[in-house]
Amino acid sequence: MPQPSFLAGRFLPHRILPDWLGETEAARLLAFGLAAEVRFTPTRLNDHGAGRLDAVVRQSSVLKDLGTFAAPLHRKALALQDGLETAFEMPHTPANSTQMEMVAHGDGAFYRPHTDTYTGDEYTPGGRRRLTMVYYLHRRPRRFTGGRLRLFDRGGGQSIEIEPTHDSLLVFPSSARHEVETISCPDGAFADGRFAVNIWLCG
Repeated sequence: MPQPSFLAGRFLPHRILPDWLGETEAARLLAFGLAAEVRFTPTRLNDHGAGRLDAVVRQSSVLKDLGTFAAPLHRKALALQDGLETAFEMPHTPANSTQMEMVAHGDGAFYRPHTDTYTGDEYTPGGRRRLTMVYYLHRRPRRFTGGRLRLFDRGGGQSIEIEPTHDSLLVFPSSARHEVETISCPDGAFADGRFAVNIWLCG
């Protein structure tokens, strides 16, 4: 597929930042997630204020409390905001809130096409999501297949597939339609899955 022209307006822009945390911090964050396996819970969607499971739309597990990692991740994400807004030709808007979670995708997990401006997830109403940041983590060598994030064009007919590369950060406007492809992790071990920290800057 030819490289899409963002200037032509077919796709919303995105950026990939490799080695975002660096080897040492990436290893520490992954170790934190693996040690917290029992605290991950099935990801729920919001249904008029009540969380519900919907295995047709999304299958994954989530950890909402990132402990001592939350504050430095928050600062690092905010440091990117002005530059990203300029690059994406978005108005500069102070972030009035930030949402963050770690998500684990094991064998058979996925997330069907959606936008982050309205996902039906269980976050309470607040600031509107403007920038989506997805930071990828996994054991190496990679023990799963699939799990690419697919960004759709404005018409929904074409897509860009982005590999969930360890220690890379993917950023795009929260209004961009996207999905997580189904993961295959045959041995089923939690530690062998696809991990990501989702960060949303809201305003």
